[in-house]
Amino acid sequence: MLFLQGSEAIFKVALSLLGSHKPLILQHENLETIVDFIKSTLPNLGLVQMEKTISQVFEMDIAKQLQAYEVEYHVLQDELIDSSLNDNQRLDKLEKANSSLRKQNFDLLEELQVANGKIQNLEATVELLLTNEGKLKQSILTLEQERATLLKAVEEMQKKLGDTDGKPLLSRQEHMDGD
Repeated sequence: MLFLQGSEAIFKVALSLLGSHKPLILQHENLETIVDFIKSTLPNLGLVQMEKTISQVFEMDIAKQLQAYEVEYHVLQDELIDSSLNDNQRLDKLEKANSSLRKQNFDLLEELQVANGKIQNLEATVELLLTNEGKLKQSILTLEQERATLLKAVEEMQKKLGDTDGKPLLSRQEHMDGD
């Protein structure tokens, strides 16, 4: 089990044993009697109790709890270190942190200005493209109208040049051949 789960298994076994013997442990009044109880009772566990403890260990998931305790430990350690520093050291540390934060703030402001400039350029480009699109649509509409007008004019010219008998017009080649 130790090879499978690592040092976490030790904590799981300890928690399981303490949890299963909690009522008996709470009956003792001081740490010495609790330690004596653990020394004398736990090594003499029966096979059933050992199997129960091992099955509890495999079912336990304490990784998140251990991480939370680790974070809490580091926070408390940082607070302890901070409280042991004298006022000048604390002031220096705070000034360094303040300076670092100001630099980060300045860098972020520069990045923001660059991003705003890019946004303005892109907006101007979009506006220009939309204007060009409108002009092109208008040109297409004008050209389509001109085409329709020209097609009508061609039809009218064909009708005027046509024979009064209702015969189709001679092709240009036929006119030339006839001359």
